[in-house]
Amino acid sequence: MALDLKLDIRTTEDCKHLVIEDITGIYNEESNPGGWGDFNITGNRGNYNLQAYLRIYHFVEEQQYTTSIDLPNFESTVKYPAEDTYRGFKISVPSYEISTAIANTAAIPESYDPIQEVLEDTLYDVVVNINSPTTYYSQEFIIPFKNLCSSTLAVNKMMGIINLGCEDCDEADIEKALLAKSLLNSLKITK
Repeated sequence: MALDLKLDIRTTEDCKHLVIEDITGIYNEESNPGGWGDFNITGNRGNYNLQAYLRIYHFVEEQQYTTSIDLPNFESTVKYPAEDTYRGFKISVPSYEISTAIANTAAIPESYDPIQEVLEDTLYDVVVNINSPTTYYSQEFIIPFKNLCSSTLAVNKMMGIINLGCEDCDEADIEKALLAKSLLNSLKITK
């Protein structure tokens, strides 16, 4: 079996960084046949190259765009647990670097905010290419990620403000908060 790259993709709790972490693990014939090493590639940084970029599906002025960007400042944002391998790599990219890279794309209108403090709630593809110039190995992995961080924070704030035990309170606020919570939950389970 070939390498089966597994990534944990998430935002920080404050929605300000996109975190991409390799959780593939070491090859094991029974429990992890797609892991690093043995019959699969080792991930040795001297023999292989790793490139990563984002494909973002987003809206600007009610127009849908699909924007591909290299991960900004990749070399300064990636951390390797060992000096010689890609195994267990972790990338943390600030949202403003992503939005600035998007804004610098020719097709994006000037009205797009180039310095966003939080990661846009939208769909992302994290694309990782691993190749070796000496063995001609090349494999591309595309891992989708649905970001709902800002929406989750907004709904949690709404839910924290309402008082479900209040008998003479305005029902409209309660209904809005419960509807928002229900809609968010349906987005989270939709694949």
